[in-house]
Amino acid sequence: MGEGDEQRFGLSTTEWTFYQFVQQTPKGIKFTDRPPEMDVQESYLAMNALLKKNALEVIQLNGENMLKAIDLRDAQKASKLTDDARLLYNTVRAAGNQGIWSKDLKKKTNLHTIVFNRTIKSLEQKQEIKAVKHVKYPTRKIYMLYNITPSSEVTGGAWYTDQELDTDFIDSLKAACLKYIASRSFPRVEGVAAAVFSADHEHYPTAAEVRRFITESRISSIDLSVKDITSLLDVLVYDGAVEKKMPFMMDMEVFSDDEDEDDTSVNWCYKAVRKATSRLPTEALTETPCGKCPVFHFCTQGGPVSPENCEYFKKWLVW
Repeated sequence: MGEGDEQRFGLSTTEWTFYQFVQQTPKGIKFTDRPPEMDVQESYLAMNALLKKNALEVIQLNGENMLKAIDLRDAQKASKLTDDARLLYNTVRAAGNQGIWSKDLKKKTNLHTIVFNRTIKSLEQKQEIKAVKHVKYPTRKIYMLYNITPSSEVTGGAWYTDQELDTDFIDSLKAACLKYIASRSFPRVEGVAAAVFSADHEHYPTAAEVRRFITESRISSIDLSVKDITSLLDVLVYDGAVEKKMPFMMDMEVFSDDEDEDDTSVNWCYKAVRKATSRLPTEALTETPCGKCPVFHFCTQGGPVSPENCEYFKKWLVW
């Protein structure tokens, strides 16, 4: 067998031509579509041969049957399996990195329970498929191909460890991100504690810059994406610790108030919010009921509201 035959997994020239034609359209082709160099009869013969060899599968797209190419390595594995195992394998493969719930898998394959359980166990032992845990549905068995990495929707992404939300890791990263953003949010002016940048300051950090800081500082051993960092910064925004700022030099015609803040085309900047501190001592008048009384102006001696019958004073004095 030559090198070309090994690459084509034993497909004939016409089968290989038709397979490559289908492969060029990841979403699938119609049954009437064919390579320009092949006539109708050649196309149908090649198509039927590829279907028998599990190199093509029939899918439904918008209510229409379509042909989709299957990875030839998966097709070769499936061809060596029994009919029941092949049915299960192809159904699991079609689920991709999202996986498929065992209940849905049984429903789609319509296999008897005993046959289903026996075949699943056999495929797991051969390391063709694997069961993974879903963070949203921890009691469900989700199956996918053995060599596939589960999607972040299944594993929970960087914020989960062993299907548990890693709050310590999240809190440490939030603190590091806030410290970095704060260091670039206010100028350092000797003798001026409350110094601020001018309104046209353009150098507040973006999510990409925060990610670079986290990576270079080796704060996280996990390779976090810009999307991961953005979700972390959004939490800081919701906490009131950071505010989102549109780039100052951005064309205002590109962005309007009606647009969603989650628009990925906008390279948002982030600025730390300086917490206001009270200059009054804790024993100041504002700490007494009178200092924050909503009916202070109506309070007179002998009136309907007076120090003698004040409900706020009663509660304040009983401590």
